[in-house]
Amino acid sequence: MRDDSHRQKQTLLVGKELTGERLDLFLVGALPGSSRKAVKAALDGGMVFIDGRVQRRANYRLQGGEVVHVTLAACPRSEPGGDDLRELYRDSWLLAVDKPAGIPCHPTGTGGEDILSRLAARLQREGHCEAPVLLHRLDLETSGVLLFALNREGNRSLQHQFTEHRVEKVYLAVTAGHAPVNFRIDNRLGRGRRGRMVSVTGTGGQQARTDFRLLNRGEGWSLVEARPRTGRTHQIRVHLAEAGFPLLGDRLYHGPTALAVKGGMIHPGRCLLHAEKITFHHPDQGREMTLKAPIPMEFDPFLPEEV
Repeated sequence: MRDDSHRQKQTLLVGKELTGERLDLFLVGALPGSSRKAVKAALDGGMVFIDGRVQRRANYRLQGGEVVHVTLAACPRSEPGGDDLRELYRDSWLLAVDKPAGIPCHPTGTGGEDILSRLAARLQREGHCEAPVLLHRLDLETSGVLLFALNREGNRSLQHQFTEHRVEKVYLAVTAGHAPVNFRIDNRLGRGRRGRMVSVTGTGGQQARTDFRLLNRGEGWSLVEARPRTGRTHQIRVHLAEAGFPLLGDRLYHGPTALAVKGGMIHPGRCLLHAEKITFHHPDQGREMTLKAPIPMEFDPFLPEEV
C-alpha cells in the first residue's frame, strides 16, 4: 500500500485570465512554499492531472477554466543539526553555503536552528579543530551566498577585505512599482522603532549606499539587481522602500504580500531578496573569486526569458 503521509494533495481552479500561462509557472505561483524540484517531480511522476487527464509537460499552456489536481511530496522540516545545508565552495581557508530563507545565520537565543551552529556541527563531525567564523550576515528571510572563514589567517584577510569594502555583493530583488533603469540611494541609516532602520539627517546614523539596475519589469512590479557598497542592517530593504519600491513580501517595510503576475497571484511568503553573488580575493592565493548561489524558484515568474 502506498504511504501518502508525506504527500500534499491540492485542487486548483485555473482562472480564465491565465490563458496561455505555462503549467509549471502556474503551479509554482499557486502553491506557496513548494519547491521547483517538487513541482518537476510531480510532473515527471504523473502526479498532475488537468480535467482528469495526466499532464507531464512543464511547458503545457493552460486554456483557462481547467481543474488541476496535483500531489506534491511534502518537504520535511530540517531537524536541528541536520546536514542538508548546500556547500557552494570549500577549501582549507574558507567555505561558502547557500543559505535557505527562514533560517537565521547565527544563534538567536530562541533555541531554534541556525546556519552557523549547523555548519560548526558538520565540521566537528569531520574532525576540524577550529570553528567556522561567520564573515557577514543575511536577514532571516534572505537567501543566498553566505561566507565563512575556516582558519585565523583566512578570517583576518577576509575581514580586512570586508572592512575596506573590497568585497562585492550582488542581490536580486523583486519590488512593487516600476523602478528606474539605473538609480542609486546614498544616505545615512539609523535605528528606528520596532526593529526598523530609517534614514537620518545630519551626523546621525551610518553612511549607506546601494546601486540598483533594472533587470525586468511587469505590470506593477520590477526585478532589480542591487549592489550594496556598504553593509548596513536592512540596507537594501530600507533603500528600496524609501525610494517607493518596497520588496515583495517585506512586511516590516510595508511591501505587498502578494502581486498579480500574468493574471495569477504570487504569494511568496517571505521577502524576495536573494544574495546571488559575492566577489573577493582568496586569502591565500590572492586570486579573485566569484561565488554564486542558484536563483530560488520564487523568482521564476519575474525572470527575463534569457536568464
